[in-house]
Amino acid sequence: MGDGRSATNFLAEWYLADLAEATVDDITTRIRTATEVTTAEGAPIRLVATLAVPSDEVLYGVFDAASSDAVVAACLRAGFPQQRLSCDVLTRFASGAA
Repeated sequence: MGDGRSATNFLAEWYLADLAEATVDDITTRIRTATEVTTAEGAPIRLVATLAVPSDEVLYGVFDAASSDAVVAACLRAGFPQQRLSCDVLTRFASGAA
């Protein structure tokens, strides 16, 4: 997680009808706040990225966490329990991408 702790990437998925930009912003804010509380309670977790595909009514969240339990706890705390959770996800972001 950038500070010497061991972490794994997880991919959470939510299937949401009427997925709009404002909805994504709200969910992202709630999840980010929940990860801060979950981390403060001793389960390190960080929301790395969200990716919305409104035409498919799906929102993805990439997390850095020590365990899947931390991801589940943060999602529940945010009020958005994930509908699918994949572990050991490889993430790459192109540098200089717009």
